[in-house]
Amino acid sequence: MRILVTGAGGRLGSALRDRLIEQGRHEVIAWSGSTAVARSPISIRPINLADPRAITGAIAEDDPDAIVHAGALSSADAVFRDPSRGRAVNVESTRILAEWAGARGRRLVFTSTDMVFDGSRSWWREDDEARPVLAYGQTKLDAEVHVRAIDRGLVARLSLLFGPNSSGRPDFFGQAVQALRRGEPRGFFCDEYRTPLDYQTAAEALVRLVESEAVGIVHVAGRDRLSRFDLMQRTAATLGLDLDLVRSASQSDVTLPEPRPTDASLDTTRLTEILPHLDRPTIETALSDWR
Repeated sequence: MRILVTGAGGRLGSALRDRLIEQGRHEVIAWSGSTAVARSPISIRPINLADPRAITGAIAEDDPDAIVHAGALSSADAVFRDPSRGRAVNVESTRILAEWAGARGRRLVFTSTDMVFDGSRSWWREDDEARPVLAYGQTKLDAEVHVRAIDRGLVARLSLLFGPNSSGRPDFFGQAVQALRRGEPRGFFCDEYRTPLDYQTAAEALVRLVESEAVGIVHVAGRDRLSRFDLMQRTAATLGLDLDLVRSASQSDVTLPEPRPTDASLDTTRLTEILPHLDRPTIETALSDWR
């Protein structure tokens, strides 16, 4: 298959791009909205996902058999500050790609988020009502509608991702690890729960999902329900860092531009049914090569 990966210069997109190339089963086409892309084994086409003309022109030229749409404005704060751009990148680009794929019977896997839920309970299932409290989550939920409207569309809702990746772009997790390595204490929420998954496993899951014929919605996440504090304690212990530097904090300790869901842990029963042989390592195993 000719598989298009959007967001191929991002943290998840670069892991997905590299995984597809390593496997060697498919021809990989890569788009990125950023010109500052770390070294890539294939050329990356610069496409601004906020520009409908750029998308329609490029998709017609590249003519992929399948699309993994991982490109997004993924910062909740960025979407809150610039809602117009958030909708253009997260919703309208998805609509354009979904309509193109649907009209041609092509495969489309869209990466959504656990932030579509309001956080009022634990272990959210795919058929639970999504009621975002974040503008970012609302854009992703609105985009899901377009993917679910086509015959071969699949929405993959991902949880908090962590670990090393080849994008060259530091994320919250990577910055926190670097701070701890410098001996700087950091506070992490003890009252916000997710089901974290490492980038490499998330990429492997998406490769297998795009090769499958699964449609609808599937939750792609780790097995454990953890707070950020729990995650960073286990990370520090695995990497041999000072556990005393990992401090407990509460959402109420900081002023946030929007309320955040307190529990977005995902039930992954359907993922296990679709991909029964997918190995989802523990946090310790996932980080073992990052010492």
